[in-house]
Amino acid sequence: MLDKQIDSVITDSIVPVSDSVVFPASLLRETVSWKPFLPFDTLTNQVELVDGIPLSGEKMNIEFISSILIYTVVYLVFIALLRLRGRGFLPTVYTYFFNRKRGASLQSEGGMPNYFFVFLSVCLSFSILSMLMAFLIDPPFVFFNALIYFLIIFGYYFLVLGLVRLFGWAFNRRHCASEIILNLRTSAIVLGLSISPFVLALFYVQTSAINMLLYVISGIGIIILVFRFIRLIKILYGYRVSILYMILYLCGLEILPILVLYKLLE
Repeated sequence: MLDKQIDSVITDSIVPVSDSVVFPASLLRETVSWKPFLPFDTLTNQVELVDGIPLSGEKMNIEFISSILIYTVVYLVFIALLRLRGRGFLPTVYTYFFNRKRGASLQSEGGMPNYFFVFLSVCLSFSILSMLMAFLIDPPFVFFNALIYFLIIFGYYFLVLGLVRLFGWAFNRRHCASEIILNLRTSAIVLGLSISPFVLALFYVQTSAINMLLYVISGIGIIILVFRFIRLIKILYGYRVSILYMILYLCGLEILPILVLYKLLE
C-alpha cells in the first residue's frame, strides 16, 4: 500500500520534459544581438554575429565588401608611401616614442616633406581609430559614422595641441609645451598604426575570431597609453611643472576622454 502511494506521488510530480525544459538554442535566438562583446566584458564569453563581415558566412553585402576593400587598399598604399618615401620616418617615430631618443626629430629644418608625412600618418592613424569606434559603437557599421568619428578625433586633437601651446605661452613653458606636443603626436601615430592590422582584420575574419582581435587591440592600446602617460609625467616633472597643474592636465585632457570613450562602449 505504501509503495503504491509513493509511486503515485512520483508519477504525479513528474512534468513532461517538452513542457518544462527550455533549450539553450531558443534562448540564444531570443537574446542574441549582433553587436560584439567588448574584451573587458567579464560576464560572458559569447561570440555574437556581426553584420557586414565578408567571411562571416551570412548574407554578404557587395557594396560593403567593395567599400572596405577599397579602404584597405588605399590605406596600404599610403602606408607603403610612408615606408618607401618617408626616409626612415616611421622608424624615427617608434624610436622616439619608446626610447625617447633626443636626436630624433619628426620635422627637420626646412623639410616640408616631413610635415606632409606627419600629417599623412596622423590622418591614417585617426582613420583607423574612427573605423574601430564605428565598428564598436554604432552597429551595423556605416562609413558615414566612421567619418563623423574621424572629424571628432581630429578636432579634439587640434584642440589639445592648441591648449598645450596656450598653456606653454601663458606659463612661460614653451619648450615644455613643444615636447608635450611631440609626444602627443608620436603616440597618436604609434597607436593607430600599431593596431591597424588587427582593426582591418575585424572586417575579414570569421565571427568567432572577433573577440580575440578585440583583446589584442585593447592590449596594444593599453601598453601604448601607459607609455604615453609615463612620457608625459617625465616631461612635466623634468620641467618642474607644478603637481597641481600636472594633475589638472592629465585628468582634464588625458584621462577624461578615455572615460567618456569607455562609457560610450558600454
